[in-house]
This record gives sequence, C-alpha cells and structure tokens, in this order.
Amino acid sequence: MRTPVTRKKLQDHFSYSWWKYGLLILVAWMGWNILYSVTAYRPPEEKKVILGVYSYASSANAEAYMAEVQRVHMPDMERVAPMYILPDESYGEMILLTRVAANECDIYILPTAQFQSWADKGACQALDEVAPGAVAELEAAGVTLTRGYRTSEGTQEKHLYGIPCRDLPGADHLLGTNADDMYICVFHKTGNDENVLKFLGILVHDLLNEPPATPTDLAQ
Repeated sequence: MRTPVTRKKLQDHFSYSWWKYGLLILVAWMGWNILYSVTAYRPPEEKKVILGVYSYASSANAEAYMAEVQRVHMPDMERVAPMYILPDESYGEMILLTRVAANECDIYILPTAQFQSWADKGACQALDEVAPGAVAELEAAGVTLTRGYRTSEGTQEKHLYGIPCRDLPGADHLLGTNADDMYICVFHKTGNDENVLKFLGILVHDLLNEPPATPTDLAQ
C-alpha cells in the first residue's frame, strides 16, 4: 500500500533534500555549456584572427575596433575579435595555458611576467623577422623596443618577441586598461600567419595614433 503524499511530507523532503536539486541544476547547466562548447561552430584557422588579452579590463573598445578592422580590411575573415582572459590568482595561468595549448588566440597582449616566460620558452615569433614593416614603423616613431627583445632558451637567439605597449598612445584606450606593463606578441602555429601579421601591422599603426585609435581611425 502506497503512502499518500502530503504537503508536510513534501515540505520535509525539500527541507532536507534541496541541495540535491541544486546539484542537479548545476550539473545540467555545466552539461549544457560543455555540449554547446563542443558543438558550437568554430571558423577554420585560416578564417579567423583572435587577439588574446590577459586582463580584467572591459573588452568593449577592442571589440568595436576589431569589428571595424574586419569590415574595412579583412572582409574575407569569418571572425576578427578579442578574447579577454581574466588573470585570476587561482586559475588565470591555467586558463591562459589552456588557451595557448588549444591555439585559440593568434596574437596575445600579456603582462611582463607572462610575456617573458612564453618568449623564453620559444612560443613567440620573432617580430624583427616576420613583421619588419611594423617594426620599422615603430622605430621611426621613436618607440623603444629594447624591452621586447628576449633570448630563446631553445635556440639561444635574441629577437624582438614582444612590442612594449608603454610608448603606444592608443594602447590604454583600446585595451580599456593601463597597458604600460603589457607586450604584444604573436604566437607560433596561428594557422593564419598572413592575416595575423596583416592585422598586427594595422594594430601597430593605429596604436601609434594620438589621440588613441578608434574604430573609425584605421590604417588605410
């Protein structure tokens, strides 16, 4: 014989078992997010340029700027956008490592410690070799690049692996934060070097502008 369900029994049940339903909701939410991440469409490497920024700052200016760069200069790309990575004390480095391992970003803007670590490990391209035009424009504008030179532990060669943002007038505005301690670097295995380096040239040109670059103040 079944025991009838009463209001009191339901109240007692939810009083002692509420956490089970909370856990069920959490698991369902995580499952949905994982499913979405796995099945969501991702543009092929040769059709995207992603700027990874290791910062807590707002991405609004960078999103508007890169959308305009795509519209004006890279209409054949499916995605030209920033990806802000939060430098959380507990998980920031792990998330950054995950992004790098998955080749999610092509160009990174990193604080000094992270830039030096990745550059020393040989993760960054030598900008003096792959982007001589951008480097020449920076030098002509009087930007000091000395801090961006590092010696790779693997090759023992010294190259310009990062562009210091300190002397780029438009950097703070574009990134939404004080960028004095940040460096622009291009990682290996972008899968789209031609367009990534093209974007780097546009970015460098616009960040040299004073007042800071806006989505309507683009390199022509």
